[in-house]
Amino acid sequence: MPAYLIGDLDIFDLPAIEDYRTKALPLVEKYGGRALALDAAPLTLEGAWTSTNIVLLEFPDRAAIEALFASPEYAPLARQRQAASRSSMMAVDGL
Repeated sequence: MPAYLIGDLDIFDLPAIEDYRTKALPLVEKYGGRALALDAAPLTLEGAWTSTNIVLLEFPDRAAIEALFASPEYAPLARQRQAASRSSMMAVDGL
């Protein structure tokens, strides 16, 4: 069953995030993922959700997302993202 990683980022160091993306996306692909959406101006349709950057990644399953996040290759990239943004990440199962 596919799974999706949803990231909500409030970026305060754009050059660092751009560098992070160039390094993280190949690693996402290594774990079977692919980018579906990256939106710097998402449209809130209902509620009080205020986001400035949303990323949506598809993986073969939730285990692949967990493996990526637990990998030693991703650890320094996670620290880079966390230093350059306030971010929330969530994994959800697909249908």
